Amino acid sequence: MRLPENDTDWLSAYLRDIEIANKELIEKNFHVDPKSVICDIYALPSHNHQTFYGKLISERGFYKIIYAKAIQNSIWFSEPIYMYRFEEAKRFENHPMKKGHIVCRAKLMDKSIINRLLFTAERLAQPQPGDAVVADLESVFTAIRLYENGVMLREIMYTDAEKLEFYGNTDKHEAVEFLGSLYLCIEKIIGIGD
Repeated sequence: MRLPENDTDWLSAYLRDIEIANKELIEKNFHVDPKSVICDIYALPSHNHQTFYGKLISERGFYKIIYAKAIQNSIWFSEPIYMYRFEEAKRFENHPMKKGHIVCRAKLMDKSIINRLLFTAERLAQPQPGDAVVADLESVFTAIRLYENGVMLREIMYTDAEKLEFYGNTDKHEAVEFLGSLYLCIEKIIGIGD
């Protein structure tokens, strides 16, 4: 979870990042009827996995993800960097030594992934403990917002799915494993890089 230098306010950084991703999606003509959005997911990973913001939508019986991905290239690194924030990619669009850009696309999704996400989210208690998010370079920050008819119903944020609390006697092992690897599941669908 990479934050701006000398910044410890991960929540503000997250909100700025999804605002940038949303603007980019609109500028690149990925318009979405808010009533078709099931949820949105933001992931800020570590170890050069793909940073992304995606809206999972249902339209005319099809499920898809409309997403934005942040990518940077630098003269100091031979490989592109995928784990940086949208804010950094935008800031380095015209930099002489770094090149940032944001890729926007859409792909079909398997309904079973969405159903599993919704089922798991329903079992999560509210509110969640404050230590579910720890700002650490090695952590993967995931934020999920669930919607119904264009209205946000709930928000789930974590860097450690083990710290999430569930209702009742829920067997949380499988749910924690799913939420902990959700960013990798989405990464397989949208790919890494261009």
